[in-house]
Amino acid sequence: MRLTLVPEPDGVLRINEVFVSVQGEGVLAGTPCTFVRVAGCNLRCAWCDSPATSWKPDGERMGLDALVEACAAGPRHVVLTGGEPLLFAPMVELGRRLRAAGHHVTYETAGTVAPPGVECDLMSLSPKLPHATPDDPVWGPRHESRRWQPDVLRALMHWPWQLKVVVRAHDPARLAEDVEHVRGMVEALGVAEHDLARVLLMPECVDPQRLSADYAALVPVCLEQGYALGPRLHIAIFGHTPGT
Repeated sequence: MRLTLVPEPDGVLRINEVFVSVQGEGVLAGTPCTFVRVAGCNLRCAWCDSPATSWKPDGERMGLDALVEACAAGPRHVVLTGGEPLLFAPMVELGRRLRAAGHHVTYETAGTVAPPGVECDLMSLSPKLPHATPDDPVWGPRHESRRWQPDVLRALMHWPWQLKVVVRAHDPARLAEDVEHVRGMVEALGVAEHDLARVLLMPECVDPQRLSADYAALVPVCLEQGYALGPRLHIAIFGHTPGT
């Protein structure tokens, strides 16, 4: 499904937060990064862990020059996230400008839109499973129709990629159901066997007290399927706290 990029005047973006921390998720977990989180999303996950970028978008308008300057003062690695960063044309331009300045750029995206001109060093793709669809009369159908776009995902996998899939590790029956959906996704995307470790199963969990049990539940699945265990390092260190 083709989605139109959201225009903003003079390259201005509604930014929810800009902060420096260590990457909490994916293959770069533990790496110092500047995070630029845009407000606005075309999905509404039932368990969204950044509702101020989706259900109730909030943020201040910032121009690209100010964002490039903010990133220049931080680590080499920059993470462009949201919300859905690839929904906004200025975020695409921001990625290009940051790479030209020598930054390593990661996009964290649900993989529902592949804008022209996008550039990055890591495409962190997080397609949503059915359990993410909200029980909402308006957003439920919209979300369900958009959440899984295999053609878009394959186009974005032109760049170095990882697949981060949120699963319900705390419930054995639901975890088994989610793993079946992941297997179907992997097959549909044509992920080769030697790339299975680039598929990360990440627990749906924002409670640091529960993380260890969720990780333990995922270990046998990863051993059997060849997937990697997706960390939530920021939750373990800081809890469910903005700006971390």
